[in-house]
Amino acid sequence: MAAVDQNSLRKLVEGQLLRLEGNAFQDCMDRLGLVLYPGDYQPVRAAGPKGDTKNDGYCPKARVFFAAHATRGETFAKTKGKIRGDLEGCLQEHRDVKVWRFLTNDTLPGEVDQFIDNTLRPLYPDVTIEVWGLKTLADEISKLKQGQVERIIDVITVDEPEFEVVVLNHMKTGRDLWPVLSNCLGWLPHEEPHDCTDDEQDLIDSAVQSFRDWSDISGDIEFSRFSVRDAQRSITAILEELAEKRLGLYAATTDDYPLTGGPSPFLGTVAIFRIVRVASE
Repeated sequence: MAAVDQNSLRKLVEGQLLRLEGNAFQDCMDRLGLVLYPGDYQPVRAAGPKGDTKNDGYCPKARVFFAAHATRGETFAKTKGKIRGDLEGCLQEHRDVKVWRFLTNDTLPGEVDQFIDNTLRPLYPDVTIEVWGLKTLADEISKLKQGQVERIIDVITVDEPEFEVVVLNHMKTGRDLWPVLSNCLGWLPHEEPHDCTDDEQDLIDSAVQSFRDWSDISGDIEFSRFSVRDAQRSITAILEELAEKRLGLYAATTDDYPLTGGPSPFLGTVAIFRIVRVASE
């Protein structure tokens, strides 16, 4: 896996987690547990008439118990029943449970989160009940060293692929640039003029960081047309600052870029940025 910035890495991890189902998700969570709790975490699998005793993995010393379940596409009622059944089954089968952590590769809806907070936590005040959804898992994994991330999400380091020719378009407004920012999962290193002054370099660095920040939260604001328009106006203002320095942004995306290695790599869309000097109109 080529080195990527933190935001792109988090998106990459989210994408890989979303692909996992059933035992593949549990295996991934076992690898995470082994990294987070070295020398303590023990994977558990169903065996015999008692199954896995409502325990997908645990830490005997720290007394942390895990339930890993890919909830994508489930009804709210089924997810609530699964959570309650796994929690109560774990408490019946095991002593001194200090932390019970539900791991899922989805973002639980408010109804399920409310059920956990208003119903389950008051019923079991001596147990810390946690839910690690998609974004929490991606955040925790992304904090680790690259080698650990690769082992957890099961990828293999590969060389950068060769690229086909991609036509870049001049981005003059936030509305032009928004499809690039909202659709990409990663970034190729941007290009810029080699003769920039310090002020121009500061402006470019600030602009690129702002674009990445908007890209990072684009999925959280896409539901609101007002929020998207507000973002586009802010991006237009940045592009106008660049234009005042006679700097223009050209950008595009390229699809099916292998963001992970292995026999079945995770393919995603990456953004390509080039900042150039433009002639005055």
